[in-house]
Amino acid sequence: MNWQEYYRTRTISADEAAAMVKAGMRVNFPLAAGTVMQGALAARGKQIGGVVDLRMSSPIIDPGWLSGEAAQHFRLEFELFIGNLGRPSHDSHAATYLPNLFSTGFKPHDERPAEDKPIDFTFVNVTTPNAKGFVSFGPHQWNKRMYVRRARHAIAEVDASMTRTYGDVYMHVSEFDYFVEGTPPPPDLAALEQVLATMDAEKREGIRAIIAEAGVERIWPIAQYLQRTPVMDLRVLLGLAQPAEELKAVAGYLSELVEDGVTIQIGIGEPGSQMARLGAFDGKHDLGLHTEMVAPGIARLVDAGIINGRRKTIHRGKAVAVAWTGSDPDDLQIIDDNPAFELYDPEYVLKLATVSSNYRQTSINNALSIDLTGQINSESVLGARMMNGTGGQPETHIGAFLCPGGRAITLLQSTAVGGAISRIVPQLEAGALVTVPRYFADTVVTEFGIARLLGKNHRERAAELIAVAHPDHRAELREAANRLFG
Repeated sequence: MNWQEYYRTRTISADEAAAMVKAGMRVNFPLAAGTVMQGALAARGKQIGGVVDLRMSSPIIDPGWLSGEAAQHFRLEFELFIGNLGRPSHDSHAATYLPNLFSTGFKPHDERPAEDKPIDFTFVNVTTPNAKGFVSFGPHQWNKRMYVRRARHAIAEVDASMTRTYGDVYMHVSEFDYFVEGTPPPPDLAALEQVLATMDAEKREGIRAIIAEAGVERIWPIAQYLQRTPVMDLRVLLGLAQPAEELKAVAGYLSELVEDGVTIQIGIGEPGSQMARLGAFDGKHDLGLHTEMVAPGIARLVDAGIINGRRKTIHRGKAVAVAWTGSDPDDLQIIDDNPAFELYDPEYVLKLATVSSNYRQTSINNALSIDLTGQINSESVLGARMMNGTGGQPETHIGAFLCPGGRAITLLQSTAVGGAISRIVPQLEAGALVTVPRYFADTVVTEFGIARLLGKNHRERAAELIAVAHPDHRAELREAANRLFG
């Protein structure tokens, strides 16, 4: 049977695919999976005479299993990212969180199968097959292929509108069990309104004003970030407003640390998502890119030749990522069908040995808080309340830390809640999660300067961090440091 015949005979409806899922099965929707099968499976939930174990990351829609009548039939488990839409389910304990890493997440499945539950179904979205019968996973590849290769049954949601990318991105149609042709409709205001419906009235009206100004087409590619991004930050992201002065200061200090020729990693989140647009990399030469995801404007730096990978030790001359998530619409136009940009599976890209083998890998990540010993928290607030998961931060940070000539940079604004709360704290609150342990702490940047922690003892670290804290909070931090460290 040729691949065209295989594809034709294995193409089924979304409802037929959903009907294959039975109670007691384990089902996975990897990061950035398609929405057609999510809707079909949620609708199927009412007919399931039991509970399905459902694993996913950072949902951008609620097809019915986060709330509503069908939710009782799905036992939710988030991995890597929770996201704003998934957070209420986690807060209410309707969902739990799996602490794992991209590069080692399948270790129990691969090496200790007797201790792990098999993956019965995985649902992923793919491009239409090329002339040889191969599909890819669009600009948001993430861990989709990793799940397809391990699931008992893999069903591909075929999206003819997907951007085509380069790198190690292909799978043959024969590696899938079934296909659902599910190209989503072009973005329109009605589709965005479904996203807006989950927000409070003030934010909803703010985003509607942005849509009226920028257009649906520019908003739709970043729809998954609307929930967790403040309205003013969205205006900055889309070039409709100037960023806050403190972010400009952070970009200036970051620029001092990024040297010509280094290989960088950067992603979304504040303040990192603004660094490219604020010129942190302008005037640099021969930068490389080896990253989990990207920040807006990174593709334009590749296009301009600032990031050219000329000095990289692996994948020389190529910009490498797990996903092009974080790109703005202008970036995605540059990436589309462009061989200068390559995607690979996260179990390779984010493996510590891979990250640390780059030429002077420089990681740039964000934090919610950091204590005076250098413990970095990027996941929780108010103690144990999870705002998000680890993503690839531990791997990119530690990989850069271990890299010869590398540097692991953590960015954070000095305060939160309008200046009332210092993000640099004497000790993390009870229950707070440590994303990066203190013995991997390296360099911290706020709008007040650079704190260099590597090789420093607790007293010295406290002094470095207090010097970059907001002036309004320095006195209480010094008092706490004296109490803690003498």
